[in-house]
Amino acid sequence: MIRAFAPASTANLGPGFDSAAAALDLWNEVTLEPAADCTVEIEGVGADELPQDHTHLAVRAFELFARADRYRFRFVNRIPLERGLGSSAAAIALGLVAGAAVAGDAAGAGELLAAGARLEGHIDNLAAALNGGVCVAWTRDAGPAAARIACDMPLTPVVVVPAARTNTRHSRNGLPFTVTHTDAATTVASAALLGAAIASGSATLLADAFHDRLHEQYRISSSPLLQLFQDDLPHGAGGVTLSGSGPSVVVWAKRDRLNAVVAAVRQAVPADTTVLPLRVAQEGATAA
Repeated sequence: MIRAFAPASTANLGPGFDSAAAALDLWNEVTLEPAADCTVEIEGVGADELPQDHTHLAVRAFELFARADRYRFRFVNRIPLERGLGSSAAAIALGLVAGAAVAGDAAGAGELLAAGARLEGHIDNLAAALNGGVCVAWTRDAGPAAARIACDMPLTPVVVVPAARTNTRHSRNGLPFTVTHTDAATTVASAALLGAAIASGSATLLADAFHDRLHEQYRISSSPLLQLFQDDLPHGAGGVTLSGSGPSVVVWAKRDRLNAVVAAVRQAVPADTTVLPLRVAQEGATAA
């Protein structure tokens, strides 16, 4: 029997569009047992809508390393679907580490990232799901690459998940093909500050880094929680970012003000909104 685990993630972190992400301490898991054919069982999130056969995204990732027709896959899902929390990346990471374990392949995170990039067009979430901590991902001629730059963020994530969903492809299609030089320069400066804040562990610098002009302004109409907390950030919070393409947001709380920020967020949001104070996940996807 093989058990694998993979975390949720929040990508972009404001100005780190398509490149920066942090793993979150919210986990999906899968158990593999020998079977006469490939069967899929799902418990939890998506049980009534995700594929229950070899077309499941995690099974497709598994098959990059091993044959799936000899196993029963039993999933326990906790990461919300289509909320900007890396559910697809977590599924791919589950399949990759489980497949490598079955194949006896001691593939590192870099090799797994390169394999998973065939299924995940945007590797920022996948990098965080595989490595844990806070990651930066990029692509060059040699292919996709990532680096874990810190084990934690200087501020604590309070994840705010609305009942409504967002289709990532649709959200991305709403972004302009070009931006002004001013917006590009502003975001470059913020992204540099973001990296410096994370690497140095400075909450003050991080609060100043949460200033994006590449994607959040174009997605705010479909992400009312982002507008809500940009207009009225709770006392004790250092900033708010759209998680991936949304509609979830992360309110970043000062560590000594976490409880007060959580209480203020819960009071401000609609009743059908889920508020999750989470830690940055220290580990990436694993299988044993």
